[in-house]
Amino acid sequence: MEKIDSKARRDVLKAGAMAGAALGLGSLITDDRAYAAGKSNITADDIAILQFLRVAEALETDLWEQYTELVENNPGYAAAIKDVDPALAQWIMDTVRDERSHYTFITAYLESIGVTPADLSGFYTLPPPPVDGLAPTLRLTNLTDLTVNTNWYARYRTSANPDFGDQSPQIANIVNLPAIPTQNGLDAGTLKQIAYTSIFHFASIEQGGASLYTQFLPKITNLDVLRIVAGIGPTEAIHFGVFQTALGRMDGYTSPDGTVMFPNLSNNRQLSFSVMPAPCNFLKTGGALPLNSVIRPSSTPVAGAVAAATGLTNSGLFTGQSQAFFNAAGALATAADAAKRGHS
Repeated sequence: MEKIDSKARRDVLKAGAMAGAALGLGSLITDDRAYAAGKSNITADDIAILQFLRVAEALETDLWEQYTELVENNPGYAAAIKDVDPALAQWIMDTVRDERSHYTFITAYLESIGVTPADLSGFYTLPPPPVDGLAPTLRLTNLTDLTVNTNWYARYRTSANPDFGDQSPQIANIVNLPAIPTQNGLDAGTLKQIAYTSIFHFASIEQGGASLYTQFLPKITNLDVLRIVAGIGPTEAIHFGVFQTALGRMDGYTSPDGTVMFPNLSNNRQLSFSVMPAPCNFLKTGGALPLNSVIRPSSTPVAGAVAAATGLTNSGLFTGQSQAFFNAAGALATAADAAKRGHS
């Protein structure tokens, strides 16, 4: 299926936000509010946040499972990944374990309080490419044609904060590239390009997750929900931290036709080893408060559920998904972003 352009994708999500009835999700959100109305210690907005985060964790689990299967069972891909950093294979396997535990825990928690989790079963429809090591199981996500955001690299090494409109440059031109092998028998150069795309995608996904969890914290009323979100969110930041350390071992790559270029980050150790978040403007700008080292962005407009869903959609991660999927994602994202502390 051909990817739709960015404006069309944004329109899809806007349409999804208006289509709460998709696959019964409108009634599901109503049921959540009816449930919360009878409970003094949890709100419908708390539940809306957990419903969306559960979907986010399902997506992460799905994509990390694909990377894990390949690094365990596809010799060419595994060698290209390990050539950058031998520890990457273990980090990938640890990450899928973590993301699966997040999804399983949030699901169990919702069920334990009598809330029916949003039904995602009908959206596992995307066939993976027929390559060695990748199970022929239908997926939620598509890793074969990604446009990967890399502006977080400069953002976290400067005082830039998108919450205040700061823009950071992309350090690699990852546009419509596969992050996994799409056929067997690929040459070493192509596998290197795929591995580099993968590693940038690893870090991009996890830094986005850290921002998503962080921006939900001020919206939560129930203490247990607060502990869940505050407990899971930092693990996303840990994942981001370890994956970006691997970038310092990249020696660069340019495709034979010159259209794909990855920078040589191994020749600037001072820059590539600067993995701690540089202090930035936080809460206020213009010198009102000193710079502070924090996760950023952390505001709903640029780090919330709709922003996250839009960013993932624009990346091509859902190429081939149905309109019902976008309707469902839009409805759940809009409900989560509307959450307010103490609001039922």
